[in-house]
Amino acid sequence: MIESKTQKYILRAIAIIILIALSVGCIIPFVIVISASFSDETALVSQGYSLLPRNFSLAAYGSILKNPKQLTDSYILTIFVTVVGSLVSILMVSAAAFPLSRKDYRWKKPINFYYYLTMVFSGGTIPTYILISKYLHMKNSIAVLIVPTLFNSYNMFLLKTYFSQLPSSLYEAAKIDGANEFYIFFKIAMPLCITGIATVLLLTGLSYWNSWMQCMLYMTNDKYLTLQYFLQRIMSNIESITKNANSAKGMAGGDLSRLPSESARMAMCILSAGPMVFVSMCFQKFFMRGIAVGAVKG
Repeated sequence: MIESKTQKYILRAIAIIILIALSVGCIIPFVIVISASFSDETALVSQGYSLLPRNFSLAAYGSILKNPKQLTDSYILTIFVTVVGSLVSILMVSAAAFPLSRKDYRWKKPINFYYYLTMVFSGGTIPTYILISKYLHMKNSIAVLIVPTLFNSYNMFLLKTYFSQLPSSLYEAAKIDGANEFYIFFKIAMPLCITGIATVLLLTGLSYWNSWMQCMLYMTNDKYLTLQYFLQRIMSNIESITKNANSAKGMAGGDLSRLPSESARMAMCILSAGPMVFVSMCFQKFFMRGIAVGAVKG
């Protein structure tokens, strides 16, 4: 008995040590990125990356924050697009997944097949561009950053799996008590599938937050620039100036060659990924919940 308990404690200690090692391994790259963003460009290129900043410098952040108003506007726009797009998207995806998860839905198979086809075949970039810009007239508007990616078939099938695990007896009991389909959807199905909804909501939010292709294709002015596209433009400008530093050295006094490139790239990672890291931490509690645990008592 004593040996059994000892073996149990040893195995638990080994599992804890392995998990701690894996956690540290996941954290170290993020720490290196933060360190590199505060390092001097010359020291970073010559000595490489480290856990602590090499020749502490704020030059990378200074280069990015030269136009703080545009950066602030990009942050506000990206937050608005992410919040509005994610909430509307989760409502649409849930509303599509719920009836398709019901066994008594008559058109379940053909509609499922239709959604599956949209995952295999797409209209293509050029037809999509013509449709959005010429016929829907959404070019140079905030709507073009939200509407084209509102519905995702993969997320719909993911939520459909969650809804399909709910017992039919829940719906039957609710109908006996006089509940209609809207009440069953909003008051019964969605609360019981909060784990899946939170997961899809986080995935959708990450997609909107990291999106820059829509802005590049449909925004011809600087009025609406998302954070990712704005940072990408800054990085492109820095790289372009750095490549032409030798030819422009006489006019610029040699300062162009010292513009941060690698450290600026790391600083952009912090500015763009930082907020979503905290959002992901807030969603962790939902991932640990079961689906419909205790919903039906035998």
